[in-house]
Amino acid sequence: MGPIEKIQNVSRGILQRWAPRSTRRNLWNTEFANGRWDYIESTPNDCVYLFLKKYLRGGSLLDLGCGAGNTGAELEAISYSNYTGVDISDVAIEKAKERSARVRRAGRNRYFEADIVKYAPAANHDVILFRESLFYVPLARTRTVLYRYRKYLKPGGVIIVRMCDRDKYSAIIRMIESNFQMVEKHSPTGTTSILLVFR
Repeated sequence: MGPIEKIQNVSRGILQRWAPRSTRRNLWNTEFANGRWDYIESTPNDCVYLFLKKYLRGGSLLDLGCGAGNTGAELEAISYSNYTGVDISDVAIEKAKERSARVRRAGRNRYFEADIVKYAPAANHDVILFRESLFYVPLARTRTVLYRYRKYLKPGGVIIVRMCDRDKYSAIIRMIESNFQMVEKHSPTGTTSILLVFR
C-alpha cells in the first residue's frame, strides 16, 4: 500500500467514526453501491456461525452492522427463531433484504437502517452480535455502547464481538476484558481474527 492509499484509509477511518450520521451513511452507501464490500459477501465457513449456533439455541439474534446480510442468510435456519439486522447504509439494508428473500427467510429476518451507536432495540435478544463493526464505534464511546446494549440481553444472553485483527484492535479487547464478564474467547488458528463472548 502506497502513501496516498494509507492517507485515504486513515481519512476514511476518521470519517466512519466521527463524521455526522448523514456523511457516514453516504460514505457507506457509496462503498456498498460501488462493490467495495462484494468480496466479503460469501462467508459460509466463518467461525462466528459455530458460536452463534451455540449461544442462540434457537433464540433471537440482533446483528449490529449487518452489512449486506451475510449472517442472516448464511446462519443455519434452525439456529434461530428471529433475526434483526441493523446497518447505517440503506444500500446495504436493501441488499440484505433481497438476499434474505432469495434464501426464503424474508419472513424471519428483519432489517433496519440505523446508526448502531444510537439504535434502540424493540425487544431483548439471546445474542447481540458485532461482526466486524464494533471498531467503527469511537473507542471513547465503545464501553458506553456495549453497556447500553447489554440491557437488551435476555437472561443468560451474550454479546459476541468478532474482529479481523486482534493486534490492531487490542485496545477494544482490553476494554471488554476489563469491564465485562468474559464467557469465551476464540482466535482461529492461522489468522489474526478474534471472537469474544461476554455479558
